Amino acid sequence: MKNSDISFKYIADRLVQFKSVELLDDVQLSDGLLDGSIAGAAVIACSDMGWLLRYVCSDPDANLHLFQNFGHRTDSGGFVETVLDKRLETIIVYGHSPCGFAKYQAKEAPGEDSDWLEVGRRGVLEEMLRMLEESRIGELAANEKLRVRVHGWFYNSESQHLEVFDPVRKSFVEQISRLDYEPRIKFVPDQGLVGER
Repeated sequence: MKNSDISFKYIADRLVQFKSVELLDDVQLSDGLLDGSIAGAAVIACSDMGWLLRYVCSDPDANLHLFQNFGHRTDSGGFVETVLDKRLETIIVYGHSPCGFAKYQAKEAPGEDSDWLEVGRRGVLEEMLRMLEESRIGELAANEKLRVRVHGWFYNSESQHLEVFDPVRKSFVEQISRLDYEPRIKFVPDQGLVGER
């Protein structure tokens, strides 16, 4: 077993001890923000990846706060202060491949994509754990009266899929959206266009 695998497993084992760590994908986030089951969310993403988040929920009235910095660090740019001030209960740490920060951390030669994937995924878990253990967000998440939930996302640019940390499996799982191809409006002979418009 590689050293990075041991580190990932060790971090995942520590993370799942927090009740606040849950699985939540991008569709669940968007639906929750739109239907009100999620009152507000903060997403901390790597500076060169976070721009995609506005497509997750582009409703201008959604209470979605996006933060971007080098390495999706939660201790900079007013992230913790905003979460506390706005009483945001849904927090997502969002990483990606190939991540310049992960490459910087690994200090290895470029071109080893599988290693970058491992380092990138581990980086998301490390930031989640650091936030829960060292910041005021961790104190809130431990409070039984509040419902602070923390989620980990990783965009795999090689497969072009979002992977979501699953605390039950202690790993990232690929999210593949199934789209409903049943047309809402269809042409019926002798009736013309029928359906919801």
